Amino acid sequence: MSRSSNRRFSPLGGTRKVQNDIDLFFDRVGDATTLFVQLLKQYLEEPNSPDRIRQTLEQIVDIETNADELRRGIESYLYEKTLIPDLRSDVLALIEEIDSLLSPQIAVSYALHIERPVIPGEFHRGFIALIESTALCVDHLLRGARAFFRDTESVRDHAHKVVFVESQADKMCTDLKTQIFSSDLDKVEKIHLRYFLERIDLLANRAEDIADALTIYAIKRMF
Repeated sequence: MSRSSNRRFSPLGGTRKVQNDIDLFFDRVGDATTLFVQLLKQYLEEPNSPDRIRQTLEQIVDIETNADELRRGIESYLYEKTLIPDLRSDVLALIEEIDSLLSPQIAVSYALHIERPVIPGEFHRGFIALIESTALCVDHLLRGARAFFRDTESVRDHAHKVVFVESQADKMCTDLKTQIFSSDLDKVEKIHLRYFLERIDLLANRAEDIADALTIYAIKRMF
């Protein structure tokens, strides 16, 4: 297969409706992640304003509902159409894996809203840097996922960016945990903050795992 034919590869055979739905699905995941970052920043700015945080949380939940509807429609199409079984399996897996990024964001958002952890100002910058890096992992992953349907050869580049940013997020998480456990906070407060740090970092780890799988899916389509 030539380089140019690789770039023109379309696993869905150019079907406009399902491709549009897939793009919308990726949009929704990106929107939820943007709001997830916004919610944490809102919490750090105004931890005693639960109504504002709840409104953002409700937006994320609404987006997840819409994303689930799109996912089910995409999956129904893929089951109904006579795609190559291996290809169909890869596309289904990719959609389901990216959908799995929404649940941990909602779980952390609910936990912030309900548990209201005490996050001293000295750690705000670290929390923001970590969540922004996590969101960047998701963004690069979504770019790679879009490329899978349009420009297979560029998938590896996007996946590499996910891996690089995830390694940075891991370092940020470790450094911030070190600072927290070296502080004068009560042990219970330290453990509480560790929970949120690890759940945020877990999202970046999950994006990296999906990027690894996406790279394999793309390689299979190129040969």
